[in-house]
Amino acid sequence: MNYKLAKAVDRAKSYVSQLVVEGSSYSSNIDLNKIWQLNDSYIVSPVGSGIIIIDQMLAHQRILYDRVIKSFESSSFTSQTLLFPIKMKFTPSRFSSLLDALPFMNKIGFNLKDNGENHVILESIPSEMLWGNENVIINQMIDDFQSMTKKEFSKEKALALSFSNQACIKHGNNLNNTEMNELVNRLFGTSEPFICPNGKSILIQIPLNEIEKKFTKK
Repeated sequence: MNYKLAKAVDRAKSYVSQLVVEGSSYSSNIDLNKIWQLNDSYIVSPVGSGIIIIDQMLAHQRILYDRVIKSFESSSFTSQTLLFPIKMKFTPSRFSSLLDALPFMNKIGFNLKDNGENHVILESIPSEMLWGNENVIINQMIDDFQSMTKKEFSKEKALALSFSNQACIKHGNNLNNTEMNELVNRLFGTSEPFICPNGKSILIQIPLNEIEKKFTKK
């Protein structure tokens, strides 16, 4: 793990430790009937001690990252078949990197077949991934794979980080109540619901007394 990421993770863990000491239990305190989306980017919910704000992008990154890691350890992601397979061409160096990553990408849920002469045929994508940006995501994953594996990242972790960053829900994506409920439920079923894979805090708490101060301050 590089120095900057390690420091970010340490800061996030310190924040989480503080929340645990305060006795917060968000997974049981969140009322899924009282959540709303702020600026198409954050999920807000009242809790007994105030309100919490969840970053939807970072939350989905954590969910996807955990799913990918588990797929490497046990079963694969489910896939969705493309209506029309996509033929993709790469430079020789990028194609070599893709072939190196191919077994892991297929485990995630991609179905990429070597078609010779630096070409692959993409027949299916992970079920968690939206249609229409396959080329962009795969090329970015190759870039990330090349740069991360030159550092201290394993191939599995490099692809898990890249896929979770590229395929996650973004800021600006509107979510309905069902989607927000599912995101919150899945988040608290992950291994680290407070910290995203890049070491950032997924949620913040604003205590009720801090809100009250805003109205009483002269």
